[in-house]
Amino acid sequence: MSFLLPGPRPSLALMFCGPHETNEWSPRYHRVDHAIAIARETRSPLVIVGDAFDGRDVEHFAMRAASRGTRAIGAFDPGSRTLTDVRGALRLIGSTAEFDVVADILVVTDDWHAPRCLAMLFGERRVLLPDREIRFHDRSTDAGPRPPAWVKEGELRGIADYHAGRAYRPFGPPFGKPHHPTESASSSF
Repeated sequence: MSFLLPGPRPSLALMFCGPHETNEWSPRYHRVDHAIAIARETRSPLVIVGDAFDGRDVEHFAMRAASRGTRAIGAFDPGSRTLTDVRGALRLIGSTAEFDVVADILVVTDDWHAPRCLAMLFGERRVLLPDREIRFHDRSTDAGPRPPAWVKEGELRGIADYHAGRAYRPFGPPFGKPHHPTESASSSF
């Protein structure tokens, strides 16, 4: 069975799991509900990527989408970084035959996270799917928690680090995600 419905420009919605209320399991639904609405409006499949709570958030949000009549595919990556989520999403898209015709990807994340996420999607698409013509469209939401200024500064520095090929150097622990003290915060993007 195909996720894609006939139409002139097949698209898919791509949601990056977002912040939790605390570092414990306490999901927020603003991103997934926004992504479900976009998928339904555009009659597109929904791909959900994330890296927290051993994939529980990805599975939970995919079940929420299904309960609202939206088919979703989850992609969990234990790398706990936006870059590993981006790579996982693009690998899934590149290895799923029915997505070969997808030309537009509607990216759902929070507005403060979108610039870094989109920069990585553009850059990694050139590496992982070099023969694919894909346009990324920012469909971010501003309904979620507002991070402190240092998080926004870290997002901007993350874009510069990514383009320079440097490891991401955040100003602090990930916003709204469990912090694992054994991981080096500057070990990847």
